[in-house]
Amino acid sequence: LFPIATSPAQTPPTTLRVLTLRNNLHIETKPLDLDREEFVVMQEALKQAAFPKSSVTFESIGFVTLDRLREQLTHFQPHCIHVCGHGSERGIELVAPTGDSTESLNAPGMAQLLSEAGIARLPLLVLNSCGSAKMAANLARLGFVAHAVGIAGPAVNAQALDFAYGFWVTLFKNGAFAQCFQKGLKMARRCRNDARLVTSYQGFAAN
Repeated sequence: LFPIATSPAQTPPTTLRVLTLRNNLHIETKPLDLDREEFVVMQEALKQAAFPKSSVTFESIGFVTLDRLREQLTHFQPHCIHVCGHGSERGIELVAPTGDSTESLNAPGMAQLLSEAGIARLPLLVLNSCGSAKMAANLARLGFVAHAVGIAGPAVNAQALDFAYGFWVTLFKNGAFAQCFQKGLKMARRCRNDARLVTSYQGFAAN
């Protein structure tokens, strides 16, 4: 999967650009371990893969509004987007313009943002959020994303962290998408929580 190209005819990039999005405004729900997932798990995956750090550029944004996401997509031009935060079948949750509530970003909305940013087909989208499988599937089916991961049911912190580690360490070892996905599942099964939740992870590839 790395170096990633959006199609066989394109030249793979020399530096992989990974954009991570993290939101958790639900004070009534259990806080998500977003900082650990982002700054420890993915960095540890890069370290364990013995992959040159200079070959990967991370950009991380929290408190993600629609305008801020649009700006990051345009200026950073990511090859991979990893979302850790709350979601539902309506889409992933972003911060509303007022800053004190959330709004959902669905597949058509994300597709429009990618198009506006000049990203014809995003190579990889990982939605490590509850209920995100529908959004991942639609973006892959419509061809806006080459490879996508989503969760059909609820997400559990520990499993989300384990899946992220297994997925990214395999990607940084030049693993193909299927290998990354299966390694993520294998790592997530080590979690002490209900093992049935692992089966909620789904992977999709564009035609």
